[in-house]
Amino acid sequence: MDNQELRELVNPVFNTAKSCVQLDAAAGDADAQRLLDALGFEPFGAQMSKKPVPKELHEQVKRLFPAYTILIESRFQAMNRLIEQMEDRRIVDLPCGYTSRGIRMSRQGRTYLGFDLPAVIDAMVPAVAGIIGKSESVSYHAVDATNYESMAAPLTGNGPLLVTTEGLLMYFVQSELETVFANIHRLLQKHGGSWVITDRAYFLHDREIVAAALNNDPQLTAMYAAVTNRAAATTADVKFNDSVFFDPDDAKVRAFIGRMGFELNEICMGDYLPDEIGSLRQSPEAEPAVREVFRKMMFWELTVAEQSAAKPAPVDANLPFKVECSVKDGAFEVSIQGRMDTITAPELLKRFQEAGSGVRAIHIDVRRMSYVSSAGLRVLLMMYKSLKDKDGFEMTGASDAVREILETTGFDQFLLKG
Repeated sequence: MDNQELRELVNPVFNTAKSCVQLDAAAGDADAQRLLDALGFEPFGAQMSKKPVPKELHEQVKRLFPAYTILIESRFQAMNRLIEQMEDRRIVDLPCGYTSRGIRMSRQGRTYLGFDLPAVIDAMVPAVAGIIGKSESVSYHAVDATNYESMAAPLTGNGPLLVTTEGLLMYFVQSELETVFANIHRLLQKHGGSWVITDRAYFLHDREIVAAALNNDPQLTAMYAAVTNRAAATTADVKFNDSVFFDPDDAKVRAFIGRMGFELNEICMGDYLPDEIGSLRQSPEAEPAVREVFRKMMFWELTVAEQSAAKPAPVDANLPFKVECSVKDGAFEVSIQGRMDTITAPELLKRFQEAGSGVRAIHIDVRRMSYVSSAGLRVLLMMYKSLKDKDGFEMTGASDAVREILETTGFDQFLLKG
């Protein structure tokens, strides 16, 4: 298994990013179409068109398509227009996904840094370079949002930041969410600027947008809800919206933001929609209702509160990642040092796969492991599930910080003994 396959296995949610460039291209964005071609991705829905689909279902999907497209197109284009109003900022797109924003920003001479998982960045670097050529202002970097050092390293220039987040926070459990907030707080304390988030607005209003785009057709609206619920239950074994940021009680979310050292400013998203919404060309009668929903939706712009302190880094947070392992009498013995996240977890999976199929027991020493993200937990779960006798799995030495993560996610029930 090559490095790309290992990365996809460790964090397969990156596959969902493909749909963004596919849908933006379908909505008529020329940059998105060029990027789609450069990446070698098929148009959205191409796989479905190759399979036999009942005529009734095909018609329903055709009617749902514009409603789904508008969710992606509107978020992307509204953020673009907001970014363009903040000309003094360096753009940190977290995650950049497979979107064409870097291409658009290159024409404006803006400093743009695309941050995402290694699997995405490995594809984006040559694809974007093939379109815009060598650029001093546009760059892409493999990061893990829970890893401060990975995000801080590329930010070597001067000037305030505009950190943008679209569709990221829903993937984090509470402990990871707090780490991400603390990391971005540290970045803004150092460089200045603000963090703009769309995730809360779409959590609260995405189905209202869809209903408006579908002219409140109850059957199609119910079908959309069923499809999205099924996708949320099956995508990459991730439990979506599992943190306080997606609590229906707005007061709890605002209190959390304050505790994390931020002040909140709301910006009406409807003010930044493009004059023409490409995905509504087929149903222009729905456009007034769709725009009305967007009048209720807000970008959340976060700035560092005065006199707020940065969250202290955990003990041994800066230890380099290292895996030491051996196989003896069918037991895979491993010691892990440092952070195990999206960037580093593939190394453990690779070493485990190299151990072969004769492994009957797994013993993991994590005394020097300072942090484990959902990607690292996924690797540990793969290893645990590989054993016929689950009692052969033992993980020892978990620090209070690691134990808290395991307990919060429920992994302690089978990964920890005693």
